[in-house]
Amino acid sequence: MLGGINNELFIQGFGGFIGVAILILILKWAFPTKKDPVAKAERKAVKASLRQLRRK
Repeated sequence: MLGGINNELFIQGFGGFIGVAILILILKWAFPTKKDPVAKAERKAVKASLRQLRRK
C-alpha cells in the first residue's frame, strides 16, 4: 500500500524536475543573452537609426 504512494510521489517529483529543465531551455532559447553578437548588432543599428531620426 505505501509502496505505491512512494512511487507515485517519486515519479511526480521527477516529472516536475524534467518540466523545470525543459522550461529553462525554452526560456534560454526565447530570450537572447547580452553577449549574443546578433542581438548586439541589432541594438547598435537601432541606436544609429534613432540618432539619424533625432538629427532631422
